[in-house]
Amino acid sequence: MLPMERERSVQKSVCQMVCLIVAQFVYLMSGSAVFMFLERDFTQQKYRSTLSALIEVRKTLNLTDRQELVLQEAFGYGFNFYDEVLPPRAANAWDFISTLYFSITSTTTIGYGHHSPRTSAGQLFCIAFSLGGIPLHMVTLGTIGRHLNTVINRFLVWSIGGLMKSGAAKKDIATFLFTCTLLILFTIFSAGSVRLVIPDISYIEAIYFIYVTISTIGFGDFVIRFEQESHLNRVLILALWALALYVGMSILSATVMSISSRAKQNYKILFNLSSNLWNTKVRGERYKRAKKKLVSPGFEETGLIMVDKNFLIEQLDLQTDPGKRAEIQMWIDKYDACTNSSDYSCSEESGSEYTSTPDHT
Repeated sequence: MLPMERERSVQKSVCQMVCLIVAQFVYLMSGSAVFMFLERDFTQQKYRSTLSALIEVRKTLNLTDRQELVLQEAFGYGFNFYDEVLPPRAANAWDFISTLYFSITSTTTIGYGHHSPRTSAGQLFCIAFSLGGIPLHMVTLGTIGRHLNTVINRFLVWSIGGLMKSGAAKKDIATFLFTCTLLILFTIFSAGSVRLVIPDISYIEAIYFIYVTISTIGFGDFVIRFEQESHLNRVLILALWALALYVGMSILSATVMSISSRAKQNYKILFNLSSNLWNTKVRGERYKRAKKKLVSPGFEETGLIMVDKNFLIEQLDLQTDPGKRAEIQMWIDKYDACTNSSDYSCSEESGSEYTSTPDHT
């Protein structure tokens, strides 16, 4: 490829990646607005009814089973027994920031499970939204991962060019080790940042949370909650979390691609090896059958010839042992003697099979 064509190809590829990123951003924003419209009023009404029930319970203090359930639900929502206002978690439920957070976890297939639509309209829209958002996310992530792999390969060629030119295997190993190093460094750095948002989490748990998130496993045992933060802090936390999420997923995607590249090469080698072994076995069995069925004129009056001369010639070319070559040549001569004999007429049947029958005329 000429330098001018290569440059145009790179520019086109980068342009496609940018367009995919912008398309996913617009898609997330639009979906978040719809989720907020569908879920916010219902959730706020539910929280207000819970608050009214809590006030009623507090006045009586003679708790029934239903009132105990109300207390448990209220405390789960973050209500305070002596306050008569909605807690931050309830007040901020399904606003644009929390809805965008939900949209990102849905399209990336993380799905922590702590935040989900409750209305029928919201649940139906969630299905339609994920059907479009998940493929868009996968295409975008794959494109970013390929570009990241290209950048890594160019960096490795620049830094250790001799090793990168020494063979495909060493090149794949070098790329894999570099992406793994990036992934480890990213996880270590991000785990420290997560502990600032989730104070009660240990460092090992933070590393575990980072990997479970960027690999989209998303168990939900650890979740970033920022409902009680100020509006500015909530925006900053969401922006940093989303940036770290997509960077981490891109690095993990590049790592998986480097592993897949090497695995494909190993699979091809294994497939070729198994094919060669199978062909050798088949060829050996064909040769044994041919040798048993090939007879010379007059050796057996009703004998059959089931052999392909081209196959014998091919075996002769492959053999290096003089004894084997002499044996194969002997059978070729017998084949020629049979087919050229005036006592026998050899007729072709189904391509490469020949029968020898006595000539009684």
